[in-house]
Amino acid sequence: MFSKPNPNWKAAQPPRPKAADVARIQGGGLVQIVITSVSPLNYYLFLNDRAVPQEDVESLTISIDAPAPENPTGGIYATLAYRALQVTGEKAMQRVALFPCTIEIVGLGRRISVTAMHANSLEGLWVTLGLKPDGTGAELTGLRALRVLITDGIVDAKLTWEDGETEDILPQ
Repeated sequence: MFSKPNPNWKAAQPPRPKAADVARIQGGGLVQIVITSVSPLNYYLFLNDRAVPQEDVESLTISIDAPAPENPTGGIYATLAYRALQVTGEKAMQRVALFPCTIEIVGLGRRISVTAMHANSLEGLWVTLGLKPDGTGAELTGLRALRVLITDGIVDAKLTWEDGETEDILPQ
């Protein structure tokens, strides 16, 4: 079980990356929305580790469509429209395509998590709902479409199953 230390052990192993480097948010990153009230609508939005004030957000939209006869390839997109500070010191509307990234929406005792590894592709897409006691979400299968809209005074999240039934994810 135990033996003499091999003096060449460290030389044979590749160097371990620094934990702080591994912990970096890479790619499109992480979008987090925490809804604290629906009437009036109040939420906090973070783009990676930067807060975007609610008053600067015009909208956040997510649209996922599974392949169907009318759309054989399906499709995904997520867009954040917000007023961003420009070099002039003024704010101007900016639209950002969010995928590839992970988007997590928490509110009304619910959780929606969407991870897209590729922009405009269903490959590497995971949608999970809720949060189980073990810390995992319920991974969805049989999903035909997912629509999320957060805009001035409106939060709407609807899921359509393969059988055509549509449900509100964030009932109000």
